[in-house]
Amino acid sequence: MRPFVLLSFTLLPLIASDLITLLPQAKSNLRVESARIEAQRAKEQLEQAKTAYFPTLDATALYQKKDKATAFEPRTIQGLELGTKITLFDGLRRESTIDAIHSSINSAQQSLQQKEQDVLFETIQAYYGYFNAKASLDAIRDKKTELSAQVERFSILVQNDLATSDILKSLIASKLQADYDEQNQKVMLERSRKNLELLTGSSVESLEYTELATPQTREIDRHDLKADISSVETLRHSEGFYTYLPTLSVQGKHREMDYNDYDTMGGSNIQPSSQNEIIASLSMTLFDMGSIAKEREQARLSTLKAQKLIEYKTKSIQNEADIARLSLQASQSAYDAAKSEEEARSEAFGFVKKRFEAGLVNTTTYLSELSDLSLSRAKVQSARHSLQMAKANLAYAYGTDLMTLIEGKQ
Repeated sequence: MRPFVLLSFTLLPLIASDLITLLPQAKSNLRVESARIEAQRAKEQLEQAKTAYFPTLDATALYQKKDKATAFEPRTIQGLELGTKITLFDGLRRESTIDAIHSSINSAQQSLQQKEQDVLFETIQAYYGYFNAKASLDAIRDKKTELSAQVERFSILVQNDLATSDILKSLIASKLQADYDEQNQKVMLERSRKNLELLTGSSVESLEYTELATPQTREIDRHDLKADISSVETLRHSEGFYTYLPTLSVQGKHREMDYNDYDTMGGSNIQPSSQNEIIASLSMTLFDMGSIAKEREQARLSTLKAQKLIEYKTKSIQNEADIARLSLQASQSAYDAAKSEEEARSEAFGFVKKRFEAGLVNTTTYLSELSDLSLSRAKVQSARHSLQMAKANLAYAYGTDLMTLIEGKQ
């Protein structure tokens, strides 16, 4: 049993990751967790706002000593006061606050879901960016292999005076350039891998290729747009904060006091040691030069401004969705064209290679065809990855859950 467990742990890093495993991990990204905390904070604001309907209870301990006072005034006072207060009506400000917070909670929830989609989209970008870099690296390595074989072949020919050294030098220079290109591409590959690890919060040693399903899109249903609409509702409810309606509150107090160092006038001036007090107050603004009305108008204009921005964003998202659909069609055509080009380049290079080895074409022609073949191979893979990104971009533009693009791939 122990050797089996050891073997399992040995093979664990060799298991390749794919989108099926990476995307669920990305939903626990730190940025998503931050948005989740913000949504929780909005809920706590609601609980705090509800406390405005309940009474408050306060306790105050008092000690006072005067160095100068009239004979009938206590110089030393100490005691305890308990007080409670409740607001019966506050001009509907509490109701406006709670309605605004409800809208804020909905906005935070929609923002959380949008943040998840943002991170998923970035993960898909990094994933196919990795394979783009890998395809270019593979093409460069194929080119290096071909160049190495030709360098070895021409080294023998030059040593035997069967070929000139200028051809060999050109081949060596091209191989050195390929070495540089390979190192540069390795850096890009590592950058993509590190980005994937950052987005998913997990170690990525190797990746397995996964193609996305074509999204089924009908109507735009974006979480960020819903969040903005809820934010407008928050602004609209906040207009109720500014009102001329009165505030009605009731306050009760109980005091236990000890008065010392004063003339009681034979008992007729004794201060009460225990006292209850009830206060009912009604307050409202009768005249303020229109200050509250102007504040309410400013709030209304803020709401109107936000509505206009949403209208613009809605049109912008619709344009984005239309372009994404066209881009998907163009990406499919580009992929088909790239495959045809690779087939043609591969056939042409095979012909040029035979003629080069027979001495019928010069080094420039051979290297040019080799570079074209290498580029066409990388282009096919790049077009393939771009097609997958076009699918993701279409789903993102319409607000389709990106997780649905890997459903059925398990």
